[in-house]
Amino acid sequence: MRQQFTLTIPMDAVITSNRKAETWRRTKTKNLMRTLTRTAAADRYPIGKATIWVGITKRTAVLYDPQNLVDTFKGCIDELVTMGVLDEDNHRYVAGPWLYHEGIDKNLPAKHMRALVTLTDYHPTPLT
Repeated sequence: MRQQFTLTIPMDAVITSNRKAETWRRTKTKNLMRTLTRTAAADRYPIGKATIWVGITKRTAVLYDPQNLVDTFKGCIDELVTMGVLDEDNHRYVAGPWLYHEGIDKNLPAKHMRALVTLTDYHPTPLT
């Protein structure tokens, strides 16, 4: 099983995992991510459990740590549960999201990044 969808996210909505973003900003990002996910994943079918990979594409080659962006995707996972694609968002149903650098695309709109969200078979521990 493999399902994918793409999100184009304004950089001013991105929050990092350093937990310094104010509550209102976290709520704004969560709500935007829910809206973007609802549109991009509208035709996805229910899978119950999944491992979630998120490939980040940026407009420039600036160095960054993709894993620091994980908090940005809380609303995405929540919306997949609301849509019935995932049964729950706890550790028994979701592994991840695991973020990685996907690439550079100079054609992205200024001040935006792209996320390729991939749902794969659920694996609660790393594959060996």
